Amino acid sequence: MGLYSCNTNESFTFEKQNFAVDSLLDCQNIDCASLEINLLQIVDTNPISKNINTEIERVACAILNVGENQSEETLKSAVKQFNSSYQNMSKEFPDETIPYEASINCDLSFQCKTIISITMDSYVFTGGAHGYGGVSFINLDAKTGKRLSNKELFKNYTEFENFVEKVFRKQNDIPENESINSTGFFFEKDKFSLPENIGFTETEMILYYNPYEISSYAEGAIELKLNKEDVASFCAIEIK
Repeated sequence: MGLYSCNTNESFTFEKQNFAVDSLLDCQNIDCASLEINLLQIVDTNPISKNINTEIERVACAILNVGENQSEETLKSAVKQFNSSYQNMSKEFPDETIPYEASINCDLSFQCKTIISITMDSYVFTGGAHGYGGVSFINLDAKTGKRLSNKELFKNYTEFENFVEKVFRKQNDIPENESINSTGFFFEKDKFSLPENIGFTETEMILYYNPYEISSYAEGAIELKLNKEDVASFCAIEIK
């Protein structure tokens, strides 16, 4: 169990809670997928804390959603759905199905009076050549507990995107007069875009492109770290 706290206008204490598949399903009588889930939750019942816990749980549910249906609302339902997908596949292909596997772990990466930034690492295997590992950043409004979209983080999203493109090109040796995909990346429509996941630490803003987002699985994740001093003026909220 991990405890985290920070001096903010609203003091939140996070506790890392483990949700093993055995505690959610009767795995003595049914064949279960392998799941290990560690989520940060706030041990408080005030409305803001409830919102934060709900947002964290919602991201975990989306990670466990391996079908085309809408993801479940609660972790317990999401685990049941994940396990049912494995059981159905096992019945259809009893000699070929390798047990499904999922692991989720989240940590507090930054907290101040305006924002809480959570990092969620995950790995999901549902057959095939390999599983999929990824990182999700969850940015929460410290005053409401609601999740902030990437666009809500910045005064002018396009202006910040243009700034980051210059940094990205420099870091990856892509000439300004060349296509953004000229060295092997595959940005959609050959146009630079910010990653789906943007997070914060005490000193940095992290821009995190998961595998497949702009490069092949073999290339792995692409990470860009920016000093807060260099990007604070672009932000619509206080990040220091």
